[in-house]
Amino acid sequence: MFRLGTTVRVRAEDKEKIERLRAMATLASGQKVSQEQLLGAVLDDALSHRESFLAETFGERKPLSGKEFEKLLSLVSDWGVETSSREIDEILYGRPGHRRRN
Repeated sequence: MFRLGTTVRVRAEDKEKIERLRAMATLASGQKVSQEQLLGAVLDDALSHRESFLAETFGERKPLSGKEFEKLLSLVSDWGVETSSREIDEILYGRPGHRRRN
């Protein structure tokens, strides 16, 4: 199977961390671990522990203040177009009735 690669820019210090982690994974598993395998495993782990990962990495989600909430609501306007939940799902998720599973 032929796969196209994607290039991701990584800071030099993060590249060193990737290589260090890859070496640790190789030692732990007894098998050579590719960058692709390592990054896939890191992403899978981050997604499976989504709430704690996001809180630890980017900080706890704080509720909006009353002023911030009012400012956000002021951005909402009625366009005079009626939509169903099915149409909204289709727009957000690409097909009707499909909901993301988190």
